[in-house]
Amino acid sequence: MSESKPLFDEAIQNLLESLKDEKDMTEKQQRIIASAIEIIAEKGFNGSSTSEIAKNAGVAEGTIFRHFKTKKELLYALVGPMLIKFASPLIMKDVIRIIESEAPAEDVLQSLYENRLDLITENLPRVKILMQEALFHPEIMDSILNNLARQGRALGDNFVTERIESGEFRPLPTNGITRAIFSTLLGYFVFSQAFPEEKGEDDVEVIIDILLNGIKERHGD
Repeated sequence: MSESKPLFDEAIQNLLESLKDEKDMTEKQQRIIASAIEIIAEKGFNGSSTSEIAKNAGVAEGTIFRHFKTKKELLYALVGPMLIKFASPLIMKDVIRIIESEAPAEDVLQSLYENRLDLITENLPRVKILMQEALFHPEIMDSILNNLARQGRALGDNFVTERIESGEFRPLPTNGITRAIFSTLLGYFVFSQAFPEEKGEDDVEVIIDILLNGIKERHGD
């Protein structure tokens, strides 16, 4: 990974900059959302209070509810634009670059897994907050699915289809192979978080070997 700021920090900064150009928002609305971004990113939605957001924005708490009917509405005004306008392109740009490579599938998957794991680790506090809120707010989950999961799925399907056509992958159902690729990555991440003491330097190579070649011993191949 580069030495640039974590992805979600970059997305938040881009969103803050964009607020200055939002013609449909008042100056106070912009300040409220900018304040909410900073505090919710640090403490999570449930750990943030409208009084704290208002104080940080330099407005009275009642002002928040004149512009946003509920704290929930404020959350959607924050998370929706961040995902749609800013985080999604930043999250997906490396995936597109890696998957479109003509390198062998094993090398592509190695790069993809390492890149995604680095990204998650670098942005882990923000990722945890986002996923926690998504569990309780369906609109946020829908935004994640529509702006990240579906795009990732389409890229994965295209990659798998090309590798089947080239003879590198067996002619199995495309959606099944794509699910296996992403499920293996997600499963490894969850397991490594639960048992960090078991993480090894060769973990990614091992799981890709298992993904591509299975676990059954082969005799006479």
